[in-house]
Amino acid sequence: MECIGVIGGIAADVEGQPFGILRPADSNPGTVEVSHGGVGRNIAENLARMGGNRVLFCSVRGDDELGRAASESLAQAGADISGVHVIPDCRTAIYMSILDNDGEMVLAVSDMSVLERLTPELVDRLLPLLSDASVIVLDANLPVQTLEHCAHVFADRKIFVDPVSVEKAKRIRSILPACTALKPNRIEAEQLVGFPIRSERDLVEAGQFFLDQGVRMVFISLGSDGLFYMEQSGRGLLAAEVIDDMSSVTGAGDAASAAIADGLARGLTADEIARQANRAAGLTLRAQQRVHPEISSFRLG
Repeated sequence: MECIGVIGGIAADVEGQPFGILRPADSNPGTVEVSHGGVGRNIAENLARMGGNRVLFCSVRGDDELGRAASESLAQAGADISGVHVIPDCRTAIYMSILDNDGEMVLAVSDMSVLERLTPELVDRLLPLLSDASVIVLDANLPVQTLEHCAHVFADRKIFVDPVSVEKAKRIRSILPACTALKPNRIEAEQLVGFPIRSERDLVEAGQFFLDQGVRMVFISLGSDGLFYMEQSGRGLLAAEVIDDMSSVTGAGDAASAAIADGLARGLTADEIARQANRAAGLTLRAQQRVHPEISSFRLG
């Protein structure tokens, strides 16, 4: 059994969805749900529920009920949360999103300022806990200095990075040479490569850019257009799974990221990892929850 260390955000997720067509600049009747989130936390929960690996989650949170609940639920899922530090004078991060009536995200606002307290010095204090981790997952909510420090101290491990958003993707440019694997979506990839991605030829050019930077495997999520993957020995474009009963797109990316980290721990090829990531995302699209309770069935074979 491999150990996977996840260093990233833990948050309360607030999600609103109208009953009908979303009307901007108006109060829309609908549903509002509060759940446990954070990219790093949800990747860790997916990994814990997938089974087959020991999962250690490292983060910072406020001394509040939102943070306690998000941490405790992760522990109940099977992850080790001994790397989560409580910052008394901060509140736990909050991510707020608005979906349209089809379940697609229209916009989101995130307050991840507490993560500025996840410093290189704190990472050094976490090193004994992470000594057995063969894979390190980083989410780009971390400060640039912390990302760069992690790239240095974990240079002998497999490092997987989730860029999180277009704005946060800027933070990972300097650590691309340290990345074993990277999973941007289309617009995050465009931010990093500096040109629009509109065709399969553009995807190949973007993939080659990342490989030239030192990334060993790149997975570019294209939403309903599928998943592109590339490594030195090959590339491919997988069609998205057909989902007739889609609930929400929220959480699918985190599930795919967890499947990639799992595949790295198991020594799979980029093609094998991409197929598992595609399947994990498809399963999650069918779930009301951000983490599918039966995500362990994602593996092929």
